[in-house]
Amino acid sequence: MTRRLRILHVDPERQWGGGEVQVLGLTQYLDKAGHVSHVAVHPHGILAQRLHAAGLATRPLSIRNHLGGIAGWRLRRMVRQEGYDLVHFHTARAHALSPWVRGLPIKRVVTRRMDYPIPPGWMSHFLYIQSVDMVVAISSGVRAALRAADILDTHIRLIPSGIDSKQFVPNSDRRASIRRQYDLTEDAPLVLAVGALVERKSHRTLIDAAARLKQNGILLHYLICGAGPLRAALETQTRALGLNSQVHFAGFCHDLPAHLAAADFFVHTPLWEGLGIAVLEALAAGLPVVASRVGGIPELITDQVTGLLIPPKDASALETALTRYVHNPDWAKTLGQAGQAAAHARFDIGATAQANEALYYELLAVTH
Repeated sequence: MTRRLRILHVDPERQWGGGEVQVLGLTQYLDKAGHVSHVAVHPHGILAQRLHAAGLATRPLSIRNHLGGIAGWRLRRMVRQEGYDLVHFHTARAHALSPWVRGLPIKRVVTRRMDYPIPPGWMSHFLYIQSVDMVVAISSGVRAALRAADILDTHIRLIPSGIDSKQFVPNSDRRASIRRQYDLTEDAPLVLAVGALVERKSHRTLIDAAARLKQNGILLHYLICGAGPLRAALETQTRALGLNSQVHFAGFCHDLPAHLAAADFFVHTPLWEGLGIAVLEALAAGLPVVASRVGGIPELITDQVTGLLIPPKDASALETALTRYVHNPDWAKTLGQAGQAAAHARFDIGATAQANEALYYELLAVTH
């Protein structure tokens, strides 16, 4: 008989990103599988709202900074009072709280989602080895970063992120609705980009490429879904390049499947990326994708087979890639269909959730 587990996930971020997509999907699966699966969240964050809408249980946990002494004390008390079997930390700030539950009769897991270097030394050893029982890497690139910080393979489990591909079915009504919001006709070619407006997402590369395309007589529209501190600077860049009528800043897009349905192409040009949930979602929607060859993205896209890969921060290469799509629509459609099939076959949220569940049982040494 399968043992019913009591699991606490920790994700205190206020904003929504790929990690929060994973937490929601994982929690939904565990709930349906009969486990007690609670999420410690910022009470006013987007993840809390979406968990509540799905009828899933949350526990309030606010963190002011990475030190988080009060939050750590609250987390320890929460774990002791509610008798969890395992705590799963899902963000860097959540992971910083892991030392607070040391010494309790539980197992501890952290998911590492970024591939940037981890400084080797006693602090990394303390956080990644002494304070958790296993580190989940979402891509081979993330696993390589962990290995470079002297984290042994026996302490790392590779579990790629996944998506609920059923959400990304083409829908003509949704396509028309989003396009009306931006005064776009049905046949106006639209490029979608999704990501926080921060330096590492490199939206400047897309805007520079848009200017190059315009100079060469290729007039596309660009819809940027995301909020962040660089919005004003990006809008200034857009005006300076005369792209006001082509580049649309949508802010945070609550209904991403509808925005994907409205688009014709998808661009994602980060400087680094653990895996790239936004890319996965675009592939699942059947869009021709152009993305940076960084981090885990090459694990999602085979260049010129399921999409196009370009060097990071290379507006010229992005211009060339979009030009190829525009001039070869049948080929672009073929790549989009191949990418969609690959995403559905290899990156399903159900498989991701089952792999996490199996890891929980393994750590708890329970036959299921």
